[in-house]
Amino acid sequence: MPTNLTASSAPFSRRSRQTIPATRAAGPLPSPEDAAAGTCAPRHLVDRALAEPVARAYHYLDVVQDAYVKGGEPRLLQSYNNESELMTTAFVYDNALAALAYLATPTVANVRRARLIGDALLWIQANDETYADGRVRQAYAAGPMQFYGGGPEFPGLRRADGKAAFLWPFGFGGSSTGDMAWVALALAQLFVDTRIAKYLDGAVALGLWIAERQSPYRHGGYHGGLQADGKSDQQWASTEHNIDAYALFTLLAKLTRDRAWTARAAVAGTFVRAMWNRSGGHFWTGTLGGDPADPEVINVSNVPEDVQTWALLGVGDHRYDGAVDWVTATLGNTDGAVSGVTYSTQAKTLTGLVSGSTLPTNRDAVWLEGNGHTALALLKRDNRGDTARAKGLLHEMVTAQETHGAGQTVGRTSDPQDGRLSNPGEGGTWTGTPLPAASGIVAATSSLETGFGFGYFDRQHVGTTSWFLMAAQNFNPYA
Repeated sequence: MPTNLTASSAPFSRRSRQTIPATRAAGPLPSPEDAAAGTCAPRHLVDRALAEPVARAYHYLDVVQDAYVKGGEPRLLQSYNNESELMTTAFVYDNALAALAYLATPTVANVRRARLIGDALLWIQANDETYADGRVRQAYAAGPMQFYGGGPEFPGLRRADGKAAFLWPFGFGGSSTGDMAWVALALAQLFVDTRIAKYLDGAVALGLWIAERQSPYRHGGYHGGLQADGKSDQQWASTEHNIDAYALFTLLAKLTRDRAWTARAAVAGTFVRAMWNRSGGHFWTGTLGGDPADPEVINVSNVPEDVQTWALLGVGDHRYDGAVDWVTATLGNTDGAVSGVTYSTQAKTLTGLVSGSTLPTNRDAVWLEGNGHTALALLKRDNRGDTARAKGLLHEMVTAQETHGAGQTVGRTSDPQDGRLSNPGEGGTWTGTPLPAASGIVAATSSLETGFGFGYFDRQHVGTTSWFLMAAQNFNPYA
């Protein structure tokens, strides 16, 4: 998952803004019939009372998507509001979620917007400065920005040399297995709804990249991907990442009719099953890795929410359905007027400052993306009372939508250099256009330390808002 990190400066050349070829150059937008067709089951609101909040959430995504570029030019969405200190950072995970959220209601307009994201992801896949192996990086510039310390500058998604502007000064040059799987899932689902082959081709290329990352250690599975240098393997393996890979490979097996994907999915599935803690009724986070941690050893120190609910959504083995109950029983939190779940077991006990931040962690904070995961998992399980519990979590997200994130902005600033974002502490500005009221949903109700070296904050977030949209319409992005 994307993280909020503190920036550090590094030298970089100035670059001017250029235009990425428009979507129409890559193929026609789908007709109304094609856009509405798709092969997924009909998608409906789980509660009619969510109709207005869902409409506001889609409006938020539209505004963020159009913050720097409008029309038919492929583009990514800035993950957080301008004041997040991440400037115009667009995490690929968040953008994959946004595309999937648009496909949860596949109107002509929504499919068009999903395609703008999908085409941008295909463009960065084809225009890396070094590699042509199917990967994308962790995050890119969605719009103009100047990094801390007087540079470097990024004009937007496309650099002056024509290459994709991944944000290496933040340390976002790596490619994690989970991020690659989510981008591939978004592209595969775009193929499902449009039947345009380039999206399936992009998903297959990412799937093959993941398949080459098998862990050599005893628990197997696929390791965490590549570090920020784009070269060094991660030694640890993540349960979350292997759930993502399993679901992706299972979907690719259906779409391509290539049995090799079934075998690749089995590698991930074996790892996921090995991480099940039967006595505790939950999954472990994965394995350790890196000096001096031993990658042969399971990481039992911090148990996250996402692997529990994603296993139910992505693996579909009913033996593990009880993990969602572990989440609600163990990770439940209330922060002011909002209740839900937190990120992990350590998030409920840690004190001090959030990693890379001057803000203190709040052990009572609600991690609102987790509410979306848990609601959708409950809807999928569909035991007695699950729908009511899911609706409750979704309405807590609506409360956060209506009470958190006011006054935050997005898009170009008053800076004379193309409205770039730059540090106000160094004479710049990152105040853009106010986001629409009660539209986006913040990542967390208060500053939250996850225990994994990063945190979440009270900032409007594309990823959280997208999970709300999918859960509110009972749309499983893995299926």
